[in-house]
Amino acid sequence: MKPHRNSQKRIYIDDAIYFITTNTHMAYPYFEDDILCDLFVDVLLLCQEMKSFELYGYKINSNHMHLLIQPNEIFNISKVMQAIKKNYAQDVNKLLGYYNEGENSNSRLREVDLRKYEGKIKEPLPQFKWQNSYHDRIIRNRKDFYNHLRYIQNQWIKHDLKENKYCFINQEICA
Repeated sequence: MKPHRNSQKRIYIDDAIYFITTNTHMAYPYFEDDILCDLFVDVLLLCQEMKSFELYGYKINSNHMHLLIQPNEIFNISKVMQAIKKNYAQDVNKLLGYYNEGENSNSRLREVDLRKYEGKIKEPLPQFKWQNSYHDRIIRNRKDFYNHLRYIQNQWIKHDLKENKYCFINQEICA
């Protein structure tokens, strides 16, 4: 077990499952736009493929999201979250017209095909930013795991939403 270098003292445990909460900067409701949610799912699945982590579930809310993931021995939770947040921010800002042509894209996993999203954003949005860092919780046992899955499933009720859009529970792994 090694602590993370910043003040949050992030803990890395081999084979741990993490419940993650990450927020948009200043709680801006970027994810009220379905196109931005669809793009996030594409980036998440691409990062899953490239960083080889298990994805047990996620829920995208208007200004934050929850993930239940298990990194592998090569890419720890910090590397996984860095890939997800960095690649999404770059892709969404490119889509919103904030892309910096001088940006170094060599570190990119692979480009998500943005053509299917072009022209579909309902209204102008400010440049996308994530809140710094993220909150993590290590899942302690089977009961804790299923409690967090239920928490993800019930987000739409907690946030008084009309439907449970952009909620995913991996039925194959969770069965």
